[in-house]
Amino acid sequence: MRSPLTLLLLPLLIVGCRRPDPGAVRLARGVPFRLCPPESAPDFFADQEVLFSRPDGGRETLLTAVENRGGALSLVASTPLGQTLFIVRVQSGAVTVDARVPLPDRLDPKLLPALVQFALWPLEAVRAGLGPDVTCVEDGARRTLLRQGRVVWSVSRTGTAPPFQSLLLENPGMGLTLRIRTLEE
Repeated sequence: MRSPLTLLLLPLLIVGCRRPDPGAVRLARGVPFRLCPPESAPDFFADQEVLFSRPDGGRETLLTAVENRGGALSLVASTPLGQTLFIVRVQSGAVTVDARVPLPDRLDPKLLPALVQFALWPLEAVRAGLGPDVTCVEDGARRTLLRQGRVVWSVSRTGTAPPFQSLLLENPGMGLTLRIRTLEE
């Protein structure tokens, strides 16, 4: 029997396998991304509900607290009942992970802050982290990551930036959708 965490992160595992550059994370096959310095985005804090829709029709919910402050980006992931699963922190070019439950071996923990940065960081900061054959375009509240003209990731945002009221991240190649709603305090 698979653990709920493994089922939740299974689509992300495929993306995070075998990075071509030890300092980069793979956003998709052939799409390396160097994490941006936390100070390249404004300070913010958000409690969020993340609903994962997998290609097999399965759905999982994760609660996150995301904070960018003082030159550090922190992401705390919990179950809907409040059990902390892991904490990822990006500071001074290093990524640290405090896993409270065993994480799947193939999961690159840099993937989650990379997706946060793709969705929330200023466009020019995101572009600086991409390789030469990848482009990132923005049209109003929609941002799209393209490789060879094909959509790798897209994000649609509502509300004020960051952290936005809601985000819809989609990876058409994997059939993965993440609906993120910022929770009221």
